[in-house]
Amino acid sequence: MKLIIMRHGQASWSAPSDQERSLTGQGLREVRDTTALLAGQRVDCVFASPYLRAQQTGHIVAEGFGLKVTTLDELEPDGDPSKVLDALPDSGVVLLASHMPMVSYLVGLLCDGTPKLGPSFQTGMALVLEVEMLAPGMGRVIERIIP
Repeated sequence: MKLIIMRHGQASWSAPSDQERSLTGQGLREVRDTTALLAGQRVDCVFASPYLRAQQTGHIVAEGFGLKVTTLDELEPDGDPSKVLDALPDSGVVLLASHMPMVSYLVGLLCDGTPKLGPSFQTGMALVLEVEMLAPGMGRVIERIIP
């Protein structure tokens, strides 16, 4: 299976809470640019954190592929990456719209076997992973998409 792990676009700091921070104009452009760069890929489903900026990111990507977004609470910034893996389908091409540090933790867990060793993601960035199975150390990065 393929797993596309994407960080939301740049978000505003002016919001009543972290959960309500929305994408800025630049953040919208970043997500649209990454979506355009993903256009040659197949995507079967899109999952997003419940936070507004990740929902906006997920909806832009999903619209580009004619899909709907499924909200996955485990994708919150400080969620448990193991629980994310438990909640995902085990086949197809799955895109996740989430946050730092969760995106880093997921890549670290899947590629290195430990969530603490993952890479940093700039806003709007996505990594495409080839995953043998949804388990620690069973993935490898095959493409980096930077808006």
